[in-house]
Amino acid sequence: MKNHIKHLLFLLQSLVLALFFYSLSRLVFFLYTRSLFPQIYEDGLMAVFWQGVRFDLSAFAYLNLFFILMLVFPTRKRETKIYQKVLRYLFVSFNGLALFLNLSDIVNVQFTGKRMTADILSFLLQGEDANHVAMDFLKDSWPIIIIFMLLVYAMSKMFKFIQSHQFFLHRSKITWKTYPISILVLGLTVLAMRGGTQLRPIKNIHASTFGKGKYVPLILNSPFSIMSSLGETGLKEKNYFRPEIAKSYFDAKTSLSADSANYKNVVVIILESFSREYIGYYNNFKGYTPFLDSLMRQSLVCQHAYANGKKSIEGIPAVLSGIPALADKPYILSQYGSQKGNSIASLLSQQGYDCSFYHGGHPGTMGFDAYAEMANFDSYIDLSAYPNKEKDYDGKWGIFDEPFLQFYKAELDAKQAPFFSAVFNLSSHHPYTIPEQYKDTFEKGPLAIHESIGYSDFALQQFFKEAEKSAWFNNTLFVITADHTFKATHKTYQNANGLYAIPLVFYSPTDSLGNSIDKVCQQADVLPSIIDYLNIDTSFVSFGNSIWNDKGFAVNYLNNIYQYFEEGHLLQFNGEESIALYAVEKDSLLKNNLLLQHPELHQKMENHLKAYIQEYNHRMIHNKLELNE
Repeated sequence: MKNHIKHLLFLLQSLVLALFFYSLSRLVFFLYTRSLFPQIYEDGLMAVFWQGVRFDLSAFAYLNLFFILMLVFPTRKRETKIYQKVLRYLFVSFNGLALFLNLSDIVNVQFTGKRMTADILSFLLQGEDANHVAMDFLKDSWPIIIIFMLLVYAMSKMFKFIQSHQFFLHRSKITWKTYPISILVLGLTVLAMRGGTQLRPIKNIHASTFGKGKYVPLILNSPFSIMSSLGETGLKEKNYFRPEIAKSYFDAKTSLSADSANYKNVVVIILESFSREYIGYYNNFKGYTPFLDSLMRQSLVCQHAYANGKKSIEGIPAVLSGIPALADKPYILSQYGSQKGNSIASLLSQQGYDCSFYHGGHPGTMGFDAYAEMANFDSYIDLSAYPNKEKDYDGKWGIFDEPFLQFYKAELDAKQAPFFSAVFNLSSHHPYTIPEQYKDTFEKGPLAIHESIGYSDFALQQFFKEAEKSAWFNNTLFVITADHTFKATHKTYQNANGLYAIPLVFYSPTDSLGNSIDKVCQQADVLPSIIDYLNIDTSFVSFGNSIWNDKGFAVNYLNNIYQYFEEGHLLQFNGEESIALYAVEKDSLLKNNLLLQHPELHQKMENHLKAYIQEYNHRMIHNKLELNE
């Protein structure tokens, strides 16, 4: 009995040791990503860390279940050297894995804004893309890897020290008294797994209850985030309102009427990681896009445009199909990704358009080829079709922007009008490689991406310079936007507002489209805006509005928080209730929560958002992404 108690005390010591190193990994995580949490010192750093202990306990209980069972199960073999070695191996291996996931997420969260979830498993199956990311991580994050190795080494040594003081040379006698205590410990383990005595086990969403969702990536740990999202069945039906009431707030069925169609060509240019912060036209400080700035002065510019997601795999369907990313798993990789739905290509192909999608990346990159097929593009062109692969390959992702855009221009020259084509660049993707002949040509800023943004802007300039000579150019509408944002250096962009702020530009060489749109716009607006511009009489499913419509709004979702932008305000909603309301234009740092001060505005925005979520989930679940009613 006495020895059994000592084993349980050893378990407690092991728990404290693991939690100590989990906290150290959270500290390292914070030091690398602190720009994502600009107000944390005001809200309380220690309070955030304390919130994380609950999730750390759950992760420890899951990862160390075999370790715990071996300690609490009364067997006389617990004191043997082999048994103790197995215990040490289990403890160091599984908790070392936890440290690795926590630290490797430092890189991921700077791209996605969230901890890894189970969808990381889908990404790891994507072959070359996953290999490139892994190699880049090893190359660029060697300090993190060294920190990881030091932490594992220290944890192993400290565990061995603790264990050496619990090792017994004689085997303990097992009595009936040991079993109730063992059952109690196992009960406490289950309690730790589920995160408390509440009705349902904790999930990732529970991390959003502190700090209005601002600190979810810091509160969570990566093992918990992954395990918590395993086996999720997808979206759930929402019934905030009766269907007829919901449709009075938002209806995805969009009908456009016109007397005669304007069959102009359409080219959509999607720029990798082009945050609004990097573009001088939008800001009172110098940017890195002199050509795009000059083009925007001749274009219709959406002043308040937002991405619908934080990844390329989320941004592409948002732009080309009007499908925002309102779930933890990207639409393309989800169970709904095989559903037929509206897209710019599907609607324009009905009007006789040749529809194509170009990306200079590897075949199968992020499932874009499969998506292009489902979206009804006539062709998807990637690196495999490029003629000078060896010469123009960037060594990682695909073809450098300048030569690929010239190739793209030549491809458009060969097309029969009218055509719709989309192109997605890649040189402004990590690791931000630019051709050798352009080294030291473009301005270097505080971030490594800034130089490659300059190169991609130059490549865009060369494309337009050559395209101007082509017969199709003057009869073409160009739409320029970004797939998502990246890191920010200015505080006004280091928050939930700036995290999604992107460019959205409409340019026609011959049409006067106007100069500026002050209402809120989003990626999902691109589809209805193009159809509206072309004066096509049709009906379709749209989760956005034409930019020429009076109403403007944007919706995105991250860390289990829905964000709704409208009329200079941002509403945050956790699926059950609104948690924050900010006047984003007057309060750019999002310091003043106005939720209680503006009940009418809060309710109006919440009703629209609820109806939007209800409609989105219903159509996804019931395969109604295109009209068949």
